[in-house]
This record gives sequence, structure tokens and C-alpha cells, in this order.
Amino acid sequence: MSAAHRSIWILLVDGDTTVQQLRALILRLQGYRVDVAGSLDDARAKMAEREYRLVIVDVGHFADPGLSFCEEIKSNNPHLKVLIHAEDRVFPVKSECPDDVVPKQDGPLTFVKAVERMLQVA
Repeated sequence: MSAAHRSIWILLVDGDTTVQQLRALILRLQGYRVDVAGSLDDARAKMAEREYRLVIVDVGHFADPGLSFCEEIKSNNPHLKVLIHAEDRVFPVKSECPDDVVPKQDGPLTFVKAVERMLQVA
């Protein structure tokens, strides 16, 4: 667990509490500080209270709300990184928002590697 990780705050947005808590645990075991939000409104409130380095949004089968939220984040804070965790093939075309997409089917190791790549930490 790196000391650099301990200063990094991540916001994890996911409506499925069980999946959300498992992903948060995985990130905490890597040394990150993680807040969770069960809805986009909850995420907005948390973002008003704390500065995050990364926001991870789970979009399920439908990407539109996640993309809209990503665009909202980028319009308010263009330097904040946004990672979408999505069902495979939900995002067939790479767009400017989000910064990256990780398919859920790729598993936890790929998820952690994507987070580290986004934050540029080893």
C-alpha cells in the first residue's frame, strides 16, 4: 500500500449497494480513500463537500445518464478524471467524456489497473 494512495480521494457512484461496497473495498485495500454515492444527486452533494481526483460511475445497461453526468462534471471541473464502469459494448465509440471506460466483465484486476492508470500511480 503506497503512501501516495492514502491522499487520493475517489468517488464511486453505483446504485447497486452490494457491488458498490465490493468495489469500494477493493480500492480501499489498495490504499485509496473512497466515498460512495448511490445516486447522481448523492454524488453531486458529495462533490460539493470534497475534492476528488477520480469519479467512477457505473452505468449498467444504459449509458445516457452516466454520459450526461460525466459532461456535467467536466463542464464544472475539466481536470477531474471520470471513469465509466459499464456493461461490455455500452460504449462502442470513444468520446471525450469519459476519460476511460472499463467493462464490468473484465473483473477486479482490470478495474484496479484502470484506476491506477487514470491516477498515474504505481
